[in-house]
Amino acid sequence: MANSKFIDRLQEVCILILTALVSAGAAYVYHSTQYDILKVVLLSVISAGCMIFAMEESRIKNSFLFDNDQNLWRFTILYFLFLLGSVAFPLLPAGGWPYLAVFTGLMLFSNCLIGMCGGSTLLMISVLLSEGSTPDLFLLYFVGGMAGVLLFSAIDESFKVGLPLFCSLLTQTVCLCLHDILMANETLNPDMITIPVINTLVTLILLLILLKFFSFSIIYRTRDTYMDINDPECPLLVELKEVSKDEYFHAIHTAYLCDRIAKRLKLNDAAAKAGGYYQKIGVLKGEGNFENAQLVLSEYRIPDKVMEILKEYLKEDEDIVQKETVVLLFADTIISSISYLFSKNPHVSLDYDNLIETVFEKQISSGILNHSEISISDMEEMKKILVEEKLYYDFLR
Repeated sequence: MANSKFIDRLQEVCILILTALVSAGAAYVYHSTQYDILKVVLLSVISAGCMIFAMEESRIKNSFLFDNDQNLWRFTILYFLFLLGSVAFPLLPAGGWPYLAVFTGLMLFSNCLIGMCGGSTLLMISVLLSEGSTPDLFLLYFVGGMAGVLLFSAIDESFKVGLPLFCSLLTQTVCLCLHDILMANETLNPDMITIPVINTLVTLILLLILLKFFSFSIIYRTRDTYMDINDPECPLLVELKEVSKDEYFHAIHTAYLCDRIAKRLKLNDAAAKAGGYYQKIGVLKGEGNFENAQLVLSEYRIPDKVMEILKEYLKEDEDIVQKETVVLLFADTIISSISYLFSKNPHVSLDYDNLIETVFEKQISSGILNHSEISISDMEEMKKILVEEKLYYDFLR
C-alpha cells in the first residue's frame, strides 16, 4: 500500500513538472515573449495544481469513478497525450480543436471534478498559445467539454453510450458553428460549418477509441468480477456456508429474488444480486453490520456499486436512495418473513398475496423509502413479481 501511494504521488509530481515544461517549451517555439512564456507557465502550473488537489480530495473522499483510484496510470498517460495535443492544437483552425474528447476522456478515467479541472487546464494552455484567440473561444469549448463530462458521467456497467454520445457531439457542433458564424465578417455560407463538421467527425472517432479502451479496461473487467462474486461457489460464500448454513441459504434466496426483480425493472441486476448475496457477509467477523461487511469485502475486488447498495441498506444512518437497494430491502424482508413463518410451522399454508401487501404497506409507512428513487409503478411491478414467485417460496420450508 505504501508503495502504491508513493507511485501515485510520483505521477502527480510528474504531471505538474511536465505541464510546466511542455507549456514553456511550446510558448518558446511559438515565439512568445518572456512575459507570455512566464504567464503560460504560471497559469498552467496553478491550474494543474488545482487538478492534483482535486485528485487528492477525491482519493480521501473515495469519489473516483469505478476503480480509477487504483489505476491512476490510465489517467496519467491520457493526460500526457492530451497535453501534447493541447500545445499542437493552436496550429489548427480555432474551430478544429477536439476538446470534447479531451474533457470526456479525462473524466472517464478519474471523475467529473478531475475531468473538468484537467480539461480546463489543457484548454487554457491551447488558448494562451493561440495567436489572436479570444475568451469566447475558451467559453465555447468549455461549455462543450462540460456537456460531455456531465452526459458521460452517468455511464455504469450497462455501458449505454448512444444518447450521451449524440447529445455531447450535437452540443459541441452547435457551439462551434455559433462561434464561426458570430465571428465571421461575411455573408453566411456553407463553408462556415465545414471546420466544425470535420471537428465533430474527428471527435467522434477519438471518443469511440476512448470508449473502446474504457470498456476493455473497466466495464468488461467489472462484468468478469460480477461473474465471480455472483457464483454461489465463490470462496466468500462457501466460507459463509461453513459459518452459518442458515445465513448462506438466506443469501441465496434473497439474491434470486433481487436478480428477478432487477431484471424486470431494467436495473443493475448484477449489482442487486450481489447485494442479496453479501448483505449477511459481515457475520464472518461477528455481527452482520456494514463495518464488518466492509472489512470482509475489502480483500476482494467488489464493485463500488455493490458497496454503495450495502452501505445504504446496512447502515442505520444512511438513507435508502438507489432502486437496487429498495429491491434488496423487499427481497430480504419477504424471504425473512416467509422463513420465520415456516420455522414456526413448516406445514402452514400462507396467503402470499396478503403477506406481500402487508410487507409493502409496513415499509412504506415506516418512511424508510422517503428519499428513494423508486417510483409507484416500480413498486407495483415489484409486488407483481413477488406474487408470481409463489412456487419458489416452497423451497423455504
